[in-house]
This record gives sequence, C-alpha cells and structure tokens, in this order.
Amino acid sequence: MVVEIDDIERVAVVGAGQMGRGIGAVAALAGYETTITDVDESQLADATERIEWSYRKRVESGNATEAETAAALERLTLTSDFEAAVGDADFVTEAAVEQQPVKKEIFADLDAATPDDAILATNTSGLSVTELAESTDRPEQVIGTHWFNPPMLMELVEVIMTDHTPASVADTAEELVESFGKTSIRVRTDIAKFIVNRLMRAFSEGPAWMVSRGEHTVEEIDSAMKFKEGFPMGPFELADYTGSIQIRIEAEEDLLTDDRPLAFESEISPIVHQLYEKGRFGRKSGAGYYDYSDQDEPTIPVDAGQGFDTLLVWAPMVNEAAKLVQNDVASVEDVDTGARLGGNWPMGPLEKADEVGADVVLRKLTAVASRHEDTDMLAETLPCELLVRKAKQGATFY
Repeated sequence: MVVEIDDIERVAVVGAGQMGRGIGAVAALAGYETTITDVDESQLADATERIEWSYRKRVESGNATEAETAAALERLTLTSDFEAAVGDADFVTEAAVEQQPVKKEIFADLDAATPDDAILATNTSGLSVTELAESTDRPEQVIGTHWFNPPMLMELVEVIMTDHTPASVADTAEELVESFGKTSIRVRTDIAKFIVNRLMRAFSEGPAWMVSRGEHTVEEIDSAMKFKEGFPMGPFELADYTGSIQIRIEAEEDLLTDDRPLAFESEISPIVHQLYEKGRFGRKSGAGYYDYSDQDEPTIPVDAGQGFDTLLVWAPMVNEAAKLVQNDVASVEDVDTGARLGGNWPMGPLEKADEVGADVVLRKLTAVASRHEDTDMLAETLPCELLVRKAKQGATFY
C-alpha cells in the first residue's frame, strides 16, 4: 500500500537550502508536522532564522496571522539526524544540490530509512526523475515535485511522472501540493527540463541567436518583449538576473547527453559562449549582456523595440509548447498555466497561438527555421506536426 492524501500527516524535507527551507515552511504553515534535515548545522541555523523572517513578512502583509505562524513554528523541526527526520514521514521531498549522483545517494538512503508506504519526491528542476526512482526498491513511489523560487511566494509546482508512476501516486502528490495552497501541473513523461524550463529555454535561446547573427540588438528585443508584450523582463535582462549564462554553459554537456524523450540536440548560441569566456555571468559578476558597474538594473529604452516583430520570439515558444501537447507530456491548459505561473508570462504560448492564428505562427516559425539551416537549432525550430495540422485546419488549441 502507498499513502493517500488522507494518510499524510508528517512531511520531511531533505536539504535546508533556499528551496528546502521554503518548501518546509510552506508545509508547516499548511498544517503538516514538518521536519527539515541537513548535514550542515550552520545551514539549519540559517534556515531557522530565514523561515522566521518569512513568516513575519507574511504577517506584515496580511497573508497570515501571528497565531498561524506561531502554530507553524511549533509544527516545524530542523535536525541533522537524517533517520529521525524521515523515519516516520509519509511524504519526503529531496531538495539537495542539483547533482544527480548526490541525489541518487540520498534516494537510496531514503529508501532504507522511510516507511514502506511513504512517497519520495525530488525537487529537481530538470534532472532525470526516472534514474532517482530506479535507485530505490520502490520506483512506483518516487515522483518529481519541481517547486519554483521562492517556494513561499511562487504558486506553481510541476508534478513529474515516470514510466513507473501510477496515476494514483501523481494524484496524491497533486492533492498534497494543492493542500499547501499551490497550483500543480502534471508532467506525464519524464523529459529534460520538464515544462516551464523548456519554454524558458526557447524564450532565451532564439533571441540569443538573433543577436549572435547581428540581426537585432539586446536592447531592441528586451524592450519589445517587456514593453510591447508585457513580460516582466526581456530574455537578456532575465538571463542577467538569474545568472543563466553560467548555468547554461556548465549544464550543456549533461543536457546534450540526456537520453530521455524530446532530448535537446542544439548548440548554445555563440554570444552565450563569448560572455561566459569573459566571465560576464550577469548581475552577480557585474556584467552580462548589460554592464552593471554603475547601475543595479539595465536601462532599457521603452521605444527601442517598436519595430521588432515579437512573433520571432513567440513562434519557437509556441512550437515547443505544441510539442509537449503532441507528445502527451502535458495538456494544453497545464502548459499555459506553467508559462503564466512559473514564468510570469503575460499569457500562455498556446493562448498566444489562438490569438494570432496557428497559420500566422507557422509562417513566422518557418522563417525562423530557415535562418538555422547551418546550425543544430534547425531540428528544434522546425514546425511540429500538431502546429502544422492546426494551421492547415484553421483550428485552435482551445
């Protein structure tokens, strides 16, 4: 037997870093007896202070009462004793460093230390959940729950299934997420980068190639996507903010050797390599696409992107979204919900397709693909069958 939602009383989180402590704080506030465990005592002490601070902020903003946060702190335990932390847990979330060997070792330990009916989840943002499941003797009870940062504020959680996962376990994970006050979307197939990060990759990579080829400027594209389309940040401003220049280069080998369905085949754009080699990783290093030596955030002229065709950016994102639906990775609704809640997009890519017409998107995507005839990006930008079919039929995704 595997626990069901009504059986879950105790939740454990492995890892007291930014994500782990946030997930634990959410669980305790939702009424669950919660334990956070970490081998680093200083990390645990820091986590305690930061959770108390986040609870105070919730009270100050009117999103919780002092009584509710005091009760949550009573339900919350932080300990370096791994076996004591997980020994009676009904649902465990691993939130350790994003390195597959480390996670596999933790899952083997969890398999030995947790009750036989417990569900084991990983907070990975894109690593193979299947590999983690197969490092245990209960692969059917292992699932992915990808939270977004910061967990206390971000509403979305991706629930990732593997070929071993029965629908009942995914249902329980989603019900638990929703009991936390969050919104879940289901990833039916364990693919690289899941839903939101795949869409965000399309948001950044296409524009980077345009700049690499000298077709458009960084300011032009950022201005258009931010001020014309309503994204919180343009792709380059966002890359600098998140430090993705460094992250993408250092994760490239793992991404290109990933053998899960819908594997990526493309090379990273030249400009990203150039910035990485110069140590321009973004805001944290003082420079990325923009220079931060005398500013905290980039100055992007509102009218710089007035002449830029934003469908050049939207079309590959729509295509990536359509691939997810075509391959039964996710529903139309879940793909768009992921983009809105996980990426803070003004609308989902498939909503955008319906707004402008699949035929218009297809023509623009064909134009984008033609520019990649000499790069590995060609395979990723070629229109997928579902988009072509929608365009020919004059059909919508909704």
